[in-house]
Amino acid sequence: MARQRITGTQLDSYDDVDKALKEVGGLKRELAMIEADQNEQIDEIKAAAQEQAKPLNERVKSLETAMKEFCEANKADFMKVKTKELTFGSVGYRLSTKIVIKKVAECIQSLKDLELFQFIRIKEEPDKEAMKDLDDGTLATVNAARKTENVFGYEIKAEELQEAA
Repeated sequence: MARQRITGTQLDSYDDVDKALKEVGGLKRELAMIEADQNEQIDEIKAAAQEQAKPLNERVKSLETAMKEFCEANKADFMKVKTKELTFGSVGYRLSTKIVIKKVAECIQSLKDLELFQFIRIKEEPDKEAMKDLDDGTLATVNAARKTENVFGYEIKAEELQEAA
């Protein structure tokens, strides 16, 4: 099939393109102002919600502290059973074990020195930036390909746009 040339675009000259750039710049400025206003409204709503929730959160914290203190004072009740079932929920104690690492780099090095590699997480992923140096044949061998595009772009000169406004 023969290649067809597209004619009759909306813009007929670089002067028209320049005018379009000016309009895009102005529209993007308006969009930024709308977004800034939106963010300001969201911030106000969040602040109002936090203020409204503050007494409720304080009450929850107070009740949690009171329940913990009561259970601590009656810890003997939990010697035989770990959990006390009540009408509206349960309270109890669970053994909790966690690993505390003082210095991550030293811990990793010690694990390597002791050949305990199974305790080291390693995230594997292709390094696309480094792979740019590979030839196309090698890329094909590793199930990858180079994709080159001539991508259109534009840049708005904000200073000139402000002067024109």
